[in-house]
This record gives sequence, structure tokens and C-alpha cells, in this order.
Amino acid sequence: MNSLKELLSAVNQGNLTFIFNIKLILMIYVLVFVVLFVENAMLLAFFLPGDSLLIIVGILIAKGILNFFITLLALTIAVSLGSWVSYLQGRFLKNSSIFKRWLSYLPIRSYQRASNMLDKHGLCTLFVGRFVTFLRTVLPTMAGVSGLNFLKFQLFNWISSFTWVLILIIVGFCLGQSKYLLNFIYII
Repeated sequence: MNSLKELLSAVNQGNLTFIFNIKLILMIYVLVFVVLFVENAMLLAFFLPGDSLLIIVGILIAKGILNFFITLLALTIAVSLGSWVSYLQGRFLKNSSIFKRWLSYLPIRSYQRASNMLDKHGLCTLFVGRFVTFLRTVLPTMAGVSGLNFLKFQLFNWISSFTWVLILIIVGFCLGQSKYLLNFIYII
């Protein structure tokens, strides 16, 4: 957390000397890529801060540290691949004891809620669920368990991943453009 505060402080004060450190920039990309991939690929990783990271990445884009298009492409790939892995887990492990054990760690009400939403609203649930922290992690697995068509899943997976990443990066970008809002975030 201290490293994050130091990074935000440096960005806020305009101390962008680290911008020329390619290793640091690559480390930021790799770290965010891995966190977003894992958050979307593993049921027990729903607590990872995907939303917050995307907003911070948007701030870094606003300050000229990261490239918008590279970031959008890389993070959309990370999120989509993570959801695809989660879908495959549901598809191949649906009747296994491993999957049933995983489900025992999840709040049963949330699991049932995700399953009911997927049954009732179908593919639209995947799109809307991308914006809800726990559902973002569980719905791809539930889509795999329910046997949802692979191509339809991938279409909605990539569209919702792109939209989620784009919106949160834009929010972060707008925050990065406002000196007052960035000061407020730094205080928190």
C-alpha cells in the first residue's frame, strides 16, 4: 500500500522521473495483467481489487505514464482470458468433487443468485455481471457449468471485458485530469 501511495504522490506532485524506467512500466503492466487475469479466472480470487486497479491505471494514463491503447488491449485480453479459464473450469469440473469443494467456500446465497440470474437473463447477465465484483468471478464458471454455448459466451465475454476495462480506465483518466480529485484520493 505504501508503494501505491508513493506512486500516487509522485504523480500528483508531477515527479515523473520514473516514467523513463521501462522496467517499472513493464512491471506495472505485468502486475495489473496478472491481478486482473487471476481475479477473473479463479473463484477464490474475487477479493482482488480489479476495479480499483483499472481506475489507478486510468490515472497513470492521464499523467502520460502508460499508453491508453496498449493498456486497453492488454487488460481486455487479461480479463477475457481469465473469464475464459473460469468458463473452462465450470465446463470440465462441473460434476467433480473439486468443484463441489470450491462451491463450499462460496456464500451459497451468492452462488444461487448467480445461477438464477444466468438462467433467467442468459447472456445479458454476463455483460451486466462484469460490473459486479463477486458476479464477475462466478458467472463465467456458472456459464460453463450450465453448458452455455462456447461461441456465445466468448462474444459476450470479450464485449463485456472491453467495455468494463474501457469505462473504468476512462473514470481513472478523468480523475487524473482533475488535480482536486487526485488530492482527495491521495488523502484517503
